[in-house]
Amino acid sequence: MNPSAVHHVSSSLDITSFFDIYKANVVRTRSTITAIVLSVFDQSIFAAEDLEYAEQEMTLFLQHEIRQTDLVFKLGVPFEWCIILAHSGEKEAEAFLERLQSRVQLKVIPLFNQYDAAFLASIAEIGNSDVELEDLIEHGRNALVHANKEWQIVYVNHYKAKHLETVKISILEEDEIFRNVLKNSLEGLSLKHFEIEIETFSDGYLFLQSKRYLSSHTHLVIMNDILPRKNGLEVLYTLRNLPNNKKIIIYMMTKRKTEEDMIYAYEHGVDQYVMKPFHLRLFEAQIKRTFERLWS
Repeated sequence: MNPSAVHHVSSSLDITSFFDIYKANVVRTRSTITAIVLSVFDQSIFAAEDLEYAEQEMTLFLQHEIRQTDLVFKLGVPFEWCIILAHSGEKEAEAFLERLQSRVQLKVIPLFNQYDAAFLASIAEIGNSDVELEDLIEHGRNALVHANKEWQIVYVNHYKAKHLETVKISILEEDEIFRNVLKNSLEGLSLKHFEIEIETFSDGYLFLQSKRYLSSHTHLVIMNDILPRKNGLEVLYTLRNLPNNKKIIIYMMTKRKTEEDMIYAYEHGVDQYVMKPFHLRLFEAQIKRTFERLWS
């Protein structure tokens, strides 16, 4: 069963398994999900004979209000639900609750004509896969203890931190001094969300022999077009014929400035054409922009 097609999950299904799929997607897509623990502000407004009916109607109402990619399920405590909003952060969760409030005030189901119901909610934005569903719900429910008025929202901030993503960087440059300048420059960059592993090579042959490019990690290759033994274009052909070539970003450094040379390089898979000599700070800005796009 695909969670993208699920509106709700019955008690007979394993909720935890579905949540594990959602949080795995957080890592894979670098997005966030948000968990809402929702409770009725004052359960005493319901007549005893209407409690079961009211809870069922509210559950159906919530199932109708979520998207196909979201998940809602009843908790073990009366009039409490957990809602998982896929690809959403705190702001999206707030907007969802505002829409919920307006729908309640519009009396969209008969229950809201009979009872003036209102909700409390906690919001937990999840940016990593370390969270367990049981702990998430417990923190959400505990947060509700501090809510004391209708439609109040409280926040759980335990799960926002995102894991750093490892990116390999390979520098292919014959000149040792310039090679080290580039390495030191990259090591000094502040790259949010990423940790980098840099290795340098004096020619294309050594790089290809290293097999470093055979990896599932994103790999930034910064290379001169003229190199001993295996030049930059030969390395380029090899990399662009790999199954994982979409994970490889290629910066080509060159002294060739003709339009034909640039077109040839781009047509054969270069992502960024850097003409020598270049300003180091400009180069650093280009690298930072590449990493920003990686995260977006």
